[in-house]
Order: sequence, then C-alpha cells, then structure tokens
Amino acid sequence: MPMSPLAPISPWPPEEPSAPYLDLPVAKEVYGLLAVLLTYLAFGAYLVWAFAPSHWLDAVGWTWYPSREWAIIVPCWLMMVVLLTYWSYTALTAFLIPAFQSPSIITDERSNMPREVPGAAPYYWKFAEADAVPEAVDLPIDLVNRVLYPPRSRTRPRS
Repeated sequence: MPMSPLAPISPWPPEEPSAPYLDLPVAKEVYGLLAVLLTYLAFGAYLVWAFAPSHWLDAVGWTWYPSREWAIIVPCWLMMVVLLTYWSYTALTAFLIPAFQSPSIITDERSNMPREVPGAAPYYWKFAEADAVPEAVDLPIDLVNRVLYPPRSRTRPRS
C-alpha cells in the first residue's frame, strides 16, 4: 500500500519489506554504531597520546600533539564542570523554594482547591456514598489536620 502526503498514516498491520531490503540496517543503527566506534577510537587516541613515549609517536608519524599536561587538565576540568553543574542546579532549586512562613508552601496558583459555598454542606459529603468517585482536588490543610490529628481527651495524672 503506497503512502502519500494526503494519507500519512501507515497501514496496520505493517507490510513485510521486500526481499532485497531484509539485510540492510536501519539508519539509527548505522549512526549508533559509528558513534560508538568513533568514541572508542577517540578514547584510544587519547590514551596513546597521554601514555605513549614521544619517540613512539614520532616513529608512527604523529609529529604534532598538544603538551602532555593537557592530558591531566582536560579530564580534571570536565569533572569540575559536571560537579559545578550539579551544585549550581541544587543551589538554584534551594534558592527558588519559598520561605517556611510563606502560604505558597501549602497552596499556590496551580492548586485545585474546592469552593466553599456559604450555607451549603461541605463539598466532600457528596462523596460519602460507596459508589461515588471523588473529584481530583487538593485537600484543605484544616481537613487534613482533623483527619490525621483528631482531638483527644486529656487525662489527668493520678496523684
């Protein structure tokens, strides 16, 4: 079934590819293989440059290369960049958290708080039946506190 710009949805079930194309890899597989191989090749060249004596590199024909001190500087610099990225992200997150006294810790503009209608029963009573499905709302903090911490009767210590 040929595809056209007017019918861009592919057929279901997918058609089997014709015989000559069964052995060809997908483009993502080729790019992935090239990326892995080039990464290994670059790491191998880095190790040879960092650890091989200069006369071995000259014998192979590799006559220009950066100073060997860069073999230590670049990995240390990259490690520090990664660490500073984590630290700065953590600091930015801590900076953007509101103060403990702020009401926005309890609720904010994105919260879905139920509306209280004066003179009407509380909104959650209609969900007390067994087959009722409750709305997705944020519970008010006073309701949460009443459920988690019910009033207790205080007993006097015996003397």
